[in-house]
Amino acid sequence: MKQNSFRMIVLGTDTDAGKSTFSLLWLAHFGSTWGYWKPFQTGSPDSEKIRQALPEVKVYPAIQHFAEAVAPALAAQNVGQTIPSVQAVVASQPQVSEPYLIETFGGPFSPLNHSELQIELVRALEYPSILVSSSAVGAIGRVVGQVKAMRSEGFSPRAIVLIGPHDPYAEREITKHLGIKVFSLPQPTLWSSSEYRSLAKSSAVTLDSLHDYLFAESSFEQRSPNDLIPRDQKVVWHPYTSLRDAQPPLEVVSSHQEFLQLADGRKVIDAFSSWWTILHGHCYPPLMQTLREVSMNLDHVVFAGATHRYAVEVAERLLKQTRWPKQGRAFFSDNGSTAIEVALKLAYLCWSRRGEKQRSLFIGFENGYHGDTFGAMSISRDPIYFGEIEPMLLRAIQIPLCPNRLDETLKTKGSEVAGVVIEPLVQGAGGMQMHTPQTLQEIQNICRSHGVFFIADEIMTAFRTGEFWAHQAAVDVNPDLICLSKTLTGGVLPLAVTLASPEIVQYFDTPDRSKSFFHGHSFTGNPLACALAARNLELVDRGDWKKEVRRIQSVWNQFLPELQSHPAVREVRSLGTILAVEVHASGGYLAEVGPRFRTLALERGVFLRPLGNVLYAMPPLQTSQQSLEKIIYAIQGCLQTLE
Repeated sequence: MKQNSFRMIVLGTDTDAGKSTFSLLWLAHFGSTWGYWKPFQTGSPDSEKIRQALPEVKVYPAIQHFAEAVAPALAAQNVGQTIPSVQAVVASQPQVSEPYLIETFGGPFSPLNHSELQIELVRALEYPSILVSSSAVGAIGRVVGQVKAMRSEGFSPRAIVLIGPHDPYAEREITKHLGIKVFSLPQPTLWSSSEYRSLAKSSAVTLDSLHDYLFAESSFEQRSPNDLIPRDQKVVWHPYTSLRDAQPPLEVVSSHQEFLQLADGRKVIDAFSSWWTILHGHCYPPLMQTLREVSMNLDHVVFAGATHRYAVEVAERLLKQTRWPKQGRAFFSDNGSTAIEVALKLAYLCWSRRGEKQRSLFIGFENGYHGDTFGAMSISRDPIYFGEIEPMLLRAIQIPLCPNRLDETLKTKGSEVAGVVIEPLVQGAGGMQMHTPQTLQEIQNICRSHGVFFIADEIMTAFRTGEFWAHQAAVDVNPDLICLSKTLTGGVLPLAVTLASPEIVQYFDTPDRSKSFFHGHSFTGNPLACALAARNLELVDRGDWKKEVRRIQSVWNQFLPELQSHPAVREVRSLGTILAVEVHASGGYLAEVGPRFRTLALERGVFLRPLGNVLYAMPPLQTSQQSLEKIIYAIQGCLQTLE
């Protein structure tokens, strides 16, 4: 990254925190290589002070200046004007190649205009920022309180600058509690050019260190894909990707809401929630705040013989959503595949302890996919994914997703079957194939009539269809085992849970230690992941997310007729946040149109990962209306190439 692409935002803990002092010291040190921009000014303008003290510095004109020395939003109101929106301010920034400081007013939470706070502008600008504070008594509390408040909004400064007498204790305490590096600069005693130039010269080492600290990382993050991608392709093995894939991976440097910021400057919409994991949006502020706060006190603890409040809360909240909240149990693992393994293992052990060890057969459904560990592969048995390792798989059979076929199969093999596994309503990796709640109800009823366990794989479907569990769309469905992962932590950290009904639990609830469930992982019940899941479930319990599901589905519904009428389209399927468009093309998952669609969508600013001939979207809940429509237009653009 070249220096002329640098930008830096100067924040203050409040008014008169030392923002202009810092700007003058910085500009006095780096001279004419850096410019200065303060978008909104009141009273005696800081821009004029910069011009007088440092005439060699390029000072860019403010968007607005008001004579009254009060908050800009109030000053504008008092003269019958308004402050522009965040979007308008971002569009108005100086369009120059030279680096410049952007100095803010007041504190991060000062009102920008009648509806937005200044922190929303800071976040939208997406430049490194520093937070300036006086080093006088109270600096630790001021800085820590301000940064914690900022983090609650999903934003954090890159560095802290204390202006005034050097206070090593304050530096250490701020770094200890926030994990942010602190720099100290002197406070000038006179407002004069010579004073600032002299202090800048004596502080050269600190200013250079701050510059390198802020921008050395940026230069690494912003390296051209021509640098990082070849390195990646020499050493990294990506999932479900050919080692000679013609499409290089995207170099992602940041994420926010529904967007991924790429190293080449593009900002693309994550239209499939990063493999169905991101629930609300990337770097969702409440979850980021939880992660920061918990990580200051707790990292990981063994979950065999120890516990913590976050795991207990997750288990309580999840079991509350079942029909056996007080008798069921929650077993933690680390991803969807392991949640399935736990379920299969529990189901078989129950039969074994009932004296029916021959029940080692499981039934899955065609187009089903449950993960990449051996039990999960066995019940999926997709010939493309797992065909080569068929001899190593466990006993399982796949049948069409049809109640009658299940009934016929259980009539002949029921005495061998331990359980039936299904993705309720939507089979994800199988091409977003969908079935009705009635079909799901009939499948469970058949399992009950034949006395086999009914296992719901809710790893992808939870929250996505408009219900907490997708199986809740069928009024009387009550699985024996429920598997959940992906969105459990909002998509931030890996975590999975297998919920077991009382009928399952009873075979392990015994003082006989030999009947324990001998299963676990080193990171079982990881506190950080559980803390995120607990916070996420707390947000889910409020119910607002259902409105977002309905909003997204209403957008899909608006375009369904148009998509379905396209001659290249075989079928359009939609449920909740999920939209799937299957085109007429041979090859299934390996269809050649898949990689081409990915490229075409990226050209339109949308990141899709088609399942072969199935174009699908499953965006985060807080995806904007504009982005939802952009996803539709990207899909339409792909279809146009098939005309």
